[in-house]
This record gives sequence, C-alpha cells and structure tokens, in this order.
Amino acid sequence: MPDSAIEPQRVIHFPEELPVSQRRDEIARTIADHQVVVVAGETGSGKTTQLPKICLQLGRGSKGLIGHTQPRRLAARTVAQRIAGELGGELGGLVGYQVRFTDKVSDETAVKLMTDGILLAEIQRDRLLRRYDTLIIDEAHERSLNIDFLLGYLKQLLPRRPDLKLIITS
Repeated sequence: MPDSAIEPQRVIHFPEELPVSQRRDEIARTIADHQVVVVAGETGSGKTTQLPKICLQLGRGSKGLIGHTQPRRLAARTVAQRIAGELGGELGGLVGYQVRFTDKVSDETAVKLMTDGILLAEIQRDRLLRRYDTLIIDEAHERSLNIDFLLGYLKQLLPRRPDLKLIITS
C-alpha cells in the first residue's frame, strides 16, 4: 500500500448534482470527528460512490485499506469500476474489489470493495481487522444475517481499535 493513498497532485472530483457531494464538507468533518458515522440518504444520492472518495480526501486509506462492503458480488464489482473510473484509474489500482473466486486488489489499492461475506471471512484470519483504517458497511438497511453479525462484531471491536473509522449507510 502506498504511503499516501492518493497522490497529493491528484484532484478528486465530486459530481455536484449528487446530494452527498453537496454536503461533502459536513460529511468529511463528521467522519474526522467521530469513530462511527451513519449516513442515510435516498437511493441515487451518491452515498456508495462518493463516501470512499471523501475518505480518501481525508487521508483515510493511507495507514490501511478503506474496506467497503456490498451485499452482492455484482454490486461490489460495478461500484469498484465506477469509483476507479471517477478517480481516473484502472480497476485493481487505487480501487480494487474482492468477491468469491475473484481478487482484483493490488499493493496500490487503497479502496477495496467486497461482499459482506468476504469481510466476515477476513475476521476469521484477523480478529482486529488490522488491514483496514476505515470500513464502510453499505446497504445496512437490508438487515441480512451477514450485516447483523458484522455490526455486532464491529461494535465490540471498535473500543479496541480507536483508529478504525466505521461508516454505516442506509
């Protein structure tokens, strides 16, 4: 992983028509000031694609990965592709993804999209999730067994990992 997740000369663009982009300064301050942040918004508001970019702009992803879960494999891949494109990079570079049987994550990756199940499997190997400095649990309102278990586990993990930021979206 690079020393800084995103090169200082790279400018991150935010589509101004998205509600999350319009409130990115407020969201960034909230993420910087709190360990756990819940972001609720309408479908299409930009939560899924813009939150990882806000985290990168804050310097997250430099001391560990920004892990971003999706409930389905296709969503993990397409969201990763969209964010990589918005950042002007290739899939598997700054932005990668991992789903069952496919791993497009490299040493350069700072944002890793994955299914909830992949993150659950990683907990078995690394109880403190040391690879991550930020976790985004997307679509938490779907209330699957995986998401319920992840949220319960993360609740007890956070006091032992004060450096870990958790963003929950619904």
